[in-house]
Amino acid sequence: MTTAQLNHGFRMDRRIDMIISATLAVIALAIGAWGVFQVLIMGDHGALTSYVPWGLWVGVYVYLVWLEVGTMLAYTALRYGLKVEGLEKLGPVVALAALAALSGALFIIGMDLGHPFRFWKAYLQPNFGSLMTWMIWLHTIYLLILVGELIAYRQGKDGLAKNLTFIGAPVGIALIGVIGGLFGVIAARPYWNASVLPLMFFVSSLVAGIGLLILLHLLFSPAAGTAQYATTARELARIFMIGIVVGLLAAGANALVIAYPGVPAHSEGLRLVLFGPYWWTIWIVHLLFGVLVPLALLIWNRRSLLNIGIAAALMVWTFVMVPLNIVIPGLAYPTPELEGLKRAAVHHRLSFDYFPTTTEWLVVIFAIGLALTLFTVGYKFVLEPYQKRLFASSTTSGEQLTGGDA
Repeated sequence: MTTAQLNHGFRMDRRIDMIISATLAVIALAIGAWGVFQVLIMGDHGALTSYVPWGLWVGVYVYLVWLEVGTMLAYTALRYGLKVEGLEKLGPVVALAALAALSGALFIIGMDLGHPFRFWKAYLQPNFGSLMTWMIWLHTIYLLILVGELIAYRQGKDGLAKNLTFIGAPVGIALIGVIGGLFGVIAARPYWNASVLPLMFFVSSLVAGIGLLILLHLLFSPAAGTAQYATTARELARIFMIGIVVGLLAAGANALVIAYPGVPAHSEGLRLVLFGPYWWTIWIVHLLFGVLVPLALLIWNRRSLLNIGIAAALMVWTFVMVPLNIVIPGLAYPTPELEGLKRAAVHHRLSFDYFPTTTEWLVVIFAIGLALTLFTVGYKFVLEPYQKRLFASSTTSGEQLTGGDA
Protein backbone atom coordinates (compact mmCIF):
# COMPACT_ATOMS: atom_id res chain seq x y z
CA MET A 1 0.00 0.00 0.00
CA THR A 2 1.32 3.41 -0.97
CA THR A 3 0.97 6.78 0.72
CA ALA A 4 -0.92 7.98 -2.36
CA GLN A 5 -3.48 5.21 -1.85
CA LEU A 6 -3.95 6.22 1.76
CA ASN A 7 -4.25 9.88 0.89
CA HIS A 8 -6.87 8.99 -1.71
CA GLY A 9 -8.76 6.70 0.64
CA PHE A 10 -8.81 9.07 3.60
CA ARG A 11 -9.25 12.29 1.58
CA MET A 12 -6.84 14.22 3.75
CA ASP A 13 -6.69 17.35 1.59
CA ARG A 14 -9.88 19.35 2.17
CA ARG A 15 -8.58 22.81 1.34
CA ILE A 16 -10.85 23.31 -1.68
CA ASP A 17 -13.90 22.04 0.23
CA MET A 18 -13.16 24.38 3.13
CA ILE A 19 -12.61 27.35 0.83
CA ILE A 20 -15.96 26.73 -0.86
CA SER A 21 -17.76 26.24 2.46
CA ALA A 22 -16.15 29.31 4.05
CA THR A 23 -16.92 31.45 0.98
CA LEU A 24 -20.57 30.41 0.96
CA ALA A 25 -20.78 31.02 4.71
CA VAL A 26 -19.37 34.55 4.42
CA ILE A 27 -21.71 35.38 1.53
CA ALA A 28 -24.75 34.04 3.42
CA LEU A 29 -23.81 35.94 6.59
CA ALA A 30 -23.22 39.15 4.65
CA ILE A 31 -26.53 38.91 2.77
CA GLY A 32 -28.55 37.83 5.78
CA ALA A 33 -27.09 40.40 8.19
CA TRP A 34 -29.53 43.04 6.96
CA GLY A 35 -32.47 40.83 7.90
CA VAL A 36 -31.07 40.26 11.39
CA PHE A 37 -30.58 44.03 11.77
CA GLN A 38 -34.20 44.60 10.71
CA VAL A 39 -35.45 42.18 13.35
CA LEU A 40 -33.25 43.14 16.30
CA ILE A 41 -33.01 46.89 15.77
CA MET A 42 -36.07 47.82 13.72
CA GLY A 43 -38.46 45.28 15.25
CA ASP A 44 -39.49 43.97 11.83
CA HIS A 45 -41.01 40.49 12.08
CA GLY A 46 -42.00 40.26 8.46
CA ALA A 47 -45.46 39.27 7.30
CA LEU A 48 -46.48 37.63 10.58
CA THR A 49 -49.90 38.73 11.80
CA SER A 50 -52.02 38.42 14.92
CA TYR A 51 -53.74 35.43 13.31
CA VAL A 52 -50.62 33.86 11.76
CA PRO A 53 -47.93 34.40 14.43
CA TRP A 54 -45.84 31.41 13.26
CA GLY A 55 -44.52 31.32 9.72
CA LEU A 56 -41.34 30.68 7.78
CA TRP A 57 -39.03 30.83 10.80
CA VAL A 58 -40.94 28.26 12.85
CA GLY A 59 -41.26 25.96 9.82
CA VAL A 60 -37.52 26.13 9.09
CA TYR A 61 -36.79 25.67 12.79
CA VAL A 62 -38.78 22.42 12.84
CA TYR A 63 -37.03 21.29 9.64
CA LEU A 64 -33.57 21.90 11.12
CA VAL A 65 -34.53 20.09 14.33
CA TRP A 66 -35.66 17.13 12.23
CA LEU A 67 -32.25 17.15 10.52
CA GLU A 68 -30.21 17.56 13.70
CA VAL A 69 -32.00 14.77 15.55
CA GLY A 70 -32.88 12.54 12.60
CA THR A 71 -29.32 12.35 11.31
CA MET A 72 -27.96 11.27 14.69
CA LEU A 73 -30.80 8.78 15.21
CA ALA A 74 -30.33 7.33 11.73
CA TYR A 75 -26.58 7.01 12.29
CA THR A 76 -27.06 5.35 15.69
CA ALA A 77 -29.73 2.94 14.44
CA LEU A 78 -27.92 1.97 11.24
CA ARG A 79 -24.45 1.65 12.74
CA TYR A 80 -25.23 0.03 16.08
CA GLY A 81 -28.67 -1.47 15.41
CA LEU A 82 -28.60 -2.75 11.82
CA LYS A 83 -24.78 -3.00 11.83
CA VAL A 84 -24.37 -1.31 8.44
CA GLU A 85 -20.68 -1.56 7.59
CA GLY A 86 -18.70 1.47 6.51
CA LEU A 87 -20.16 3.97 9.00
CA GLU A 88 -17.58 3.32 11.70
CA LYS A 89 -15.53 6.48 11.10
CA LEU A 90 -18.39 8.84 10.18
CA GLY A 91 -19.42 9.61 13.77
CA PRO A 92 -17.69 13.00 14.16
CA VAL A 93 -18.96 14.22 10.78
CA VAL A 94 -22.53 13.33 11.75
CA ALA A 95 -22.19 14.97 15.17
CA LEU A 96 -20.76 18.14 13.61
CA ALA A 97 -23.53 18.31 11.00
CA ALA A 98 -26.14 17.87 13.75
CA LEU A 99 -24.53 20.64 15.80
CA ALA A 100 -24.47 22.94 12.76
CA ALA A 101 -28.17 22.30 12.10
CA LEU A 102 -28.92 22.86 15.80
CA SER A 103 -27.13 26.23 15.78
CA GLY A 104 -29.22 27.35 12.80
CA ALA A 105 -32.41 26.10 14.45
CA LEU A 106 -31.78 27.90 17.74
CA PHE A 107 -30.85 31.12 15.93
CA ILE A 108 -34.02 31.12 13.82
CA ILE A 109 -36.35 30.38 16.72
CA GLY A 110 -34.57 33.10 18.68
CA MET A 111 -35.36 35.58 15.91
CA ASP A 112 -39.00 34.48 16.02
CA LEU A 113 -39.32 35.37 19.70
CA GLY A 114 -40.66 38.80 20.49
CA HIS A 115 -38.00 39.26 23.20
CA PRO A 116 -35.14 36.87 22.33
CA PHE A 117 -32.85 38.28 25.03
CA ARG A 118 -35.18 37.01 27.74
CA PHE A 119 -34.26 33.38 26.98
CA TRP A 120 -32.55 33.12 30.37
CA LYS A 121 -35.94 33.11 32.09
CA ALA A 122 -36.53 29.58 30.77
CA TYR A 123 -33.52 28.45 32.83
CA LEU A 124 -33.84 30.56 35.97
CA GLN A 125 -37.65 30.78 36.09
CA PRO A 126 -38.76 27.55 34.37
CA ASN A 127 -42.35 26.38 34.16
CA PHE A 128 -42.11 22.62 33.74
CA GLY A 129 -45.84 22.45 33.07
CA SER A 130 -45.07 24.07 29.71
CA LEU A 131 -43.91 22.05 26.71
CA MET A 132 -41.96 25.12 25.61
CA THR A 133 -39.82 24.87 28.75
CA TRP A 134 -39.16 21.20 28.11
CA MET A 135 -38.23 22.01 24.52
CA ILE A 136 -35.65 24.57 25.64
CA TRP A 137 -34.14 22.33 28.31
CA LEU A 138 -33.97 19.28 26.04
CA HIS A 139 -32.39 21.36 23.29
CA THR A 140 -29.77 22.59 25.73
CA ILE A 141 -28.99 19.06 26.94
CA TYR A 142 -28.78 17.85 23.34
CA LEU A 143 -26.44 20.72 22.49
CA LEU A 144 -24.13 19.81 25.37
CA ILE A 145 -24.13 16.14 24.35
CA LEU A 146 -23.13 16.99 20.77
CA VAL A 147 -20.36 19.32 21.96
CA GLY A 148 -19.17 16.60 24.32
CA GLU A 149 -19.09 14.07 21.47
CA LEU A 150 -16.98 16.35 19.28
CA ILE A 151 -14.53 17.05 22.12
CA ALA A 152 -14.27 13.30 22.75
CA TYR A 153 -13.55 12.62 19.08
CA ARG A 154 -11.01 15.46 19.03
CA GLN A 155 -9.16 13.92 21.97
CA GLY A 156 -9.26 10.38 20.58
CA LYS A 157 -11.75 9.13 23.19
CA ASP A 158 -13.94 7.17 20.79
CA GLY A 159 -15.45 5.09 23.57
CA LEU A 160 -16.71 8.18 25.38
CA ALA A 161 -18.10 9.54 22.10
CA LYS A 162 -19.99 6.27 21.56
CA ASN A 163 -21.51 6.44 25.05
CA LEU A 164 -22.60 10.03 24.46
CA THR A 165 -24.20 8.96 21.17
CA PHE A 166 -26.29 6.40 23.06
CA ILE A 167 -27.26 9.00 25.67
CA GLY A 168 -28.17 11.50 22.97
CA ALA A 169 -30.58 9.12 21.19
CA PRO A 170 -33.37 9.14 23.84
CA VAL A 171 -32.85 12.87 24.40
CA GLY A 172 -33.31 13.46 20.67
CA ILE A 173 -36.42 11.29 20.56
CA ALA A 174 -37.85 13.19 23.52
CA LEU A 175 -37.07 16.51 21.83
CA ILE A 176 -38.90 15.48 18.65
CA GLY A 177 -41.83 14.22 20.71
CA VAL A 178 -42.05 17.45 22.69
CA ILE A 179 -41.96 19.64 19.57
CA GLY A 180 -44.63 17.47 17.92
CA GLY A 181 -46.63 17.60 21.13
CA LEU A 182 -46.29 21.38 21.27
CA PHE A 183 -48.39 21.53 18.10
CA GLY A 184 -50.57 18.51 18.83
CA VAL A 185 -51.93 19.78 22.15
CA ILE A 186 -53.18 23.11 20.78
CA ALA A 187 -56.94 22.46 20.92
CA ALA A 188 -57.75 25.78 19.24
CA ARG A 189 -56.00 24.59 16.05
CA PRO A 190 -57.90 21.47 14.87
CA TYR A 191 -55.51 20.89 11.94
CA TRP A 192 -52.72 20.26 14.49
CA ASN A 193 -54.68 18.86 17.39
CA ALA A 194 -53.95 15.15 17.04
CA SER A 195 -52.12 12.57 19.14
CA VAL A 196 -50.45 11.22 15.99
CA LEU A 197 -48.49 14.43 15.34
CA PRO A 198 -45.47 13.58 17.57
CA LEU A 199 -45.20 10.22 15.76
CA MET A 200 -45.38 11.99 12.39
CA PHE A 201 -42.59 14.32 13.49
CA PHE A 202 -40.46 11.32 14.49
CA VAL A 203 -40.98 9.52 11.16
CA SER A 204 -40.29 12.71 9.21
CA SER A 205 -37.14 13.35 11.24
CA LEU A 206 -35.84 9.85 10.59
CA VAL A 207 -36.49 9.95 6.83
CA ALA A 208 -34.83 13.37 6.45
CA GLY A 209 -31.97 12.19 8.67
CA ILE A 210 -31.26 9.15 6.48
CA GLY A 211 -31.09 11.45 3.45
CA LEU A 212 -28.59 13.76 5.12
CA LEU A 213 -26.60 10.79 6.40
CA ILE A 214 -26.18 9.59 2.81
CA LEU A 215 -24.89 13.00 1.75
CA LEU A 216 -22.44 13.09 4.65
CA HIS A 217 -21.19 9.63 3.75
CA LEU A 218 -20.75 10.51 0.07
CA LEU A 219 -19.04 13.84 0.75
CA PHE A 220 -17.09 13.30 3.97
CA SER A 221 -16.51 9.61 4.62
CA PRO A 222 -12.86 9.00 5.59
CA ALA A 223 -13.06 5.78 3.55
CA ALA A 224 -13.88 7.52 0.26
CA GLY A 225 -12.27 5.65 -2.61
CA THR A 226 -12.49 2.21 -1.02
CA ALA A 227 -14.73 -0.66 -2.11
CA GLN A 228 -16.62 -0.46 1.21
CA TYR A 229 -17.43 3.20 0.57
CA ALA A 230 -19.55 2.35 -2.49
CA THR A 231 -21.12 -0.71 -0.83
CA THR A 232 -22.20 1.36 2.17
CA ALA A 233 -23.72 4.06 -0.04
CA ARG A 234 -25.82 1.48 -1.89
CA GLU A 235 -27.02 -0.12 1.34
CA LEU A 236 -28.00 3.30 2.70
CA ALA A 237 -29.83 4.01 -0.57
CA ARG A 238 -31.86 0.80 -0.18
CA ILE A 239 -32.88 1.78 3.35
CA PHE A 240 -33.56 5.31 2.14
CA MET A 241 -36.03 4.04 -0.46
CA ILE A 242 -37.91 2.10 2.20
CA GLY A 243 -37.97 5.19 4.44
CA ILE A 244 -39.39 7.40 1.69
CA VAL A 245 -42.16 4.91 0.92
CA VAL A 246 -43.04 4.43 4.61
CA GLY A 247 -43.08 8.21 5.14
CA LEU A 248 -45.29 8.72 2.09
CA LEU A 249 -47.76 6.07 3.25
CA ALA A 250 -47.87 7.53 6.76
CA ALA A 251 -48.53 11.04 5.42
CA GLY A 252 -51.23 9.72 3.09
CA ALA A 253 -52.95 7.81 5.89
CA ASN A 254 -52.91 10.89 8.13
CA ALA A 255 -54.35 13.07 5.33
CA LEU A 256 -57.10 10.51 4.72
CA VAL A 257 -58.07 10.48 8.40
CA ILE A 258 -58.30 14.29 8.34
CA ALA A 259 -60.24 14.49 5.08
CA TYR A 260 -62.65 11.55 5.33
CA PRO A 261 -64.96 12.87 8.12
CA GLY A 262 -65.25 16.19 6.27
CA VAL A 263 -65.24 18.28 9.46
CA PRO A 264 -64.46 21.82 8.21
CA ALA A 265 -62.38 22.79 11.23
CA HIS A 266 -60.05 19.87 10.54
CA SER A 267 -60.13 19.56 6.77
CA GLU A 268 -59.73 23.24 5.85
CA GLY A 269 -56.02 23.19 6.69
CA LEU A 270 -55.54 20.13 4.50
CA ARG A 271 -57.48 21.80 1.68
CA LEU A 272 -55.14 24.80 1.87
CA VAL A 273 -52.13 22.49 1.61
CA LEU A 274 -53.43 20.54 -1.37
CA PHE A 275 -55.41 23.14 -3.32
CA GLY A 276 -54.67 26.52 -1.72
CA PRO A 277 -52.60 29.36 -3.21
CA TYR A 278 -49.35 27.54 -2.48
CA TRP A 279 -50.41 24.10 -3.70
CA TRP A 280 -47.22 23.88 -5.75
CA THR A 281 -45.06 23.68 -2.63
CA ILE A 282 -46.46 20.23 -1.80
CA TRP A 283 -47.31 18.84 -5.25
CA ILE A 284 -44.32 20.08 -7.25
CA VAL A 285 -41.53 20.92 -4.82
CA HIS A 286 -42.00 18.13 -2.28
CA LEU A 287 -43.92 15.29 -3.95
CA LEU A 288 -42.43 15.61 -7.43
CA PHE A 289 -38.86 16.70 -6.79
CA GLY A 290 -38.55 15.44 -3.22
CA VAL A 291 -40.26 12.06 -3.51
CA LEU A 292 -41.01 10.84 -7.04
CA VAL A 293 -37.78 11.97 -8.72
CA PRO A 294 -35.53 10.52 -5.96
CA LEU A 295 -37.46 7.24 -6.05
CA ALA A 296 -37.18 7.13 -9.85
CA LEU A 297 -33.42 7.74 -9.68
CA LEU A 298 -32.92 5.00 -7.12
CA ILE A 299 -35.17 2.50 -8.90
CA TRP A 300 -33.52 3.23 -12.24
CA ASN A 301 -29.95 2.69 -11.04
CA ARG A 302 -29.29 2.36 -7.34
CA ARG A 303 -25.70 1.30 -8.02
CA SER A 304 -24.80 4.75 -9.31
CA LEU A 305 -23.33 6.89 -6.53
CA LEU A 306 -24.27 9.97 -8.56
CA ASN A 307 -27.92 8.91 -8.62
CA ILE A 308 -27.83 8.20 -4.89
CA GLY A 309 -26.32 11.62 -4.16
CA ILE A 310 -28.80 13.51 -6.35
CA ALA A 311 -31.75 11.62 -4.85
CA ALA A 312 -30.63 12.32 -1.28
CA ALA A 313 -29.88 15.98 -2.01
CA LEU A 314 -33.28 16.55 -3.65
CA MET A 315 -35.15 14.93 -0.80
CA VAL A 316 -33.24 16.77 1.93
CA TRP A 317 -33.51 20.13 0.16
CA THR A 318 -37.25 19.92 -0.59
CA PHE A 319 -38.22 18.35 2.74
CA VAL A 320 -38.42 21.82 4.26
CA MET A 321 -41.84 22.09 2.62
CA VAL A 322 -43.23 19.43 4.96
CA PRO A 323 -43.00 21.42 8.22
CA LEU A 324 -43.93 24.63 6.39
CA ASN A 325 -47.11 22.92 5.20
CA ILE A 326 -47.82 21.82 8.75
CA VAL A 327 -47.14 25.13 10.48
CA ILE A 328 -48.63 27.76 8.16
CA PRO A 329 -51.90 26.11 6.98
CA GLY A 330 -52.72 25.29 10.59
CA LEU A 331 -53.01 29.03 11.26
CA ALA A 332 -54.04 30.47 7.88
CA TYR A 333 -57.81 30.08 8.32
CA PRO A 334 -60.33 30.93 11.05
CA THR A 335 -62.16 28.05 12.70
CA PRO A 336 -65.90 27.98 11.82
CA GLU A 337 -67.01 29.58 15.07
CA LEU A 338 -64.65 32.50 14.41
CA GLU A 339 -65.34 32.92 10.70
CA GLY A 340 -66.39 36.53 11.27
CA LEU A 341 -62.83 37.51 12.22
CA LYS A 342 -62.04 37.97 8.54
CA ARG A 343 -64.47 40.87 8.33
CA ALA A 344 -64.48 42.15 11.92
CA ALA A 345 -61.61 44.55 11.33
CA VAL A 346 -59.43 45.38 8.35
CA HIS A 347 -55.69 45.76 8.99
CA HIS A 348 -52.56 44.22 7.50
CA ARG A 349 -51.80 42.68 10.91
CA LEU A 350 -55.29 41.19 11.13
CA SER A 351 -55.08 38.89 8.13
CA PHE A 352 -55.02 35.16 7.48
CA ASP A 353 -53.05 35.65 4.27
CA TYR A 354 -49.35 35.05 4.78
CA PHE A 355 -46.27 34.91 2.58
CA PRO A 356 -42.73 35.45 3.93
CA THR A 357 -41.18 38.87 3.37
CA THR A 358 -37.61 39.63 2.32
CA THR A 359 -36.64 40.13 5.96
CA GLU A 360 -37.78 36.62 6.85
CA TRP A 361 -35.84 35.06 3.96
CA LEU A 362 -32.73 37.03 4.87
CA VAL A 363 -32.81 35.72 8.43
CA VAL A 364 -33.01 32.15 7.10
CA ILE A 365 -30.02 32.85 4.83
CA PHE A 366 -28.07 34.20 7.81
CA ALA A 367 -28.91 31.04 9.79
CA ILE A 368 -27.60 28.90 6.92
CA GLY A 369 -24.40 30.96 6.92
CA LEU A 370 -24.07 30.45 10.67
CA ALA A 371 -24.46 26.68 10.29
CA LEU A 372 -21.91 26.60 7.44
CA THR A 373 -19.46 28.63 9.50
CA LEU A 374 -19.74 26.25 12.45
CA PHE A 375 -19.32 23.22 10.19
CA THR A 376 -16.26 24.73 8.48
CA VAL A 377 -14.56 25.69 11.73
CA GLY A 378 -15.46 22.34 13.29
CA TYR A 379 -14.04 20.47 10.34
CA LYS A 380 -10.76 22.33 10.63
CA PHE A 381 -10.30 21.93 14.37
CA VAL A 382 -12.11 18.64 15.10
CA LEU A 383 -12.44 16.46 12.03
CA GLU A 384 -9.05 17.08 10.47
CA PRO A 385 -7.16 16.03 13.65
CA TYR A 386 -9.46 13.01 13.94
CA GLN A 387 -8.83 11.92 10.35
CA LYS A 388 -5.08 12.48 10.68
CA ARG A 389 -5.14 10.11 13.64
CA LEU A 390 -6.99 7.56 11.47
CA PHE A 391 -4.41 8.07 8.74
CA ALA A 392 -1.51 7.51 11.14
CA SER A 393 -3.19 4.45 12.64
CA SER A 394 -3.86 2.92 9.21
CA THR A 395 -0.29 3.60 8.09
CA THR A 396 1.03 1.83 11.19
CA SER A 397 -1.26 -1.18 10.88
CA GLY A 398 -0.80 -1.45 7.10
CA GLU A 399 -4.55 -1.35 6.41
CA GLN A 400 -5.26 -2.14 2.76
CA LEU A 401 -7.45 0.34 0.91
CA THR A 402 -8.78 -0.59 -2.49
CA GLY A 403 -10.53 1.63 -4.97
CA GLY A 404 -14.30 1.42 -5.23
CA ASP A 405 -16.37 1.79 -8.39
CA ALA A 406 -18.83 4.60 -8.85
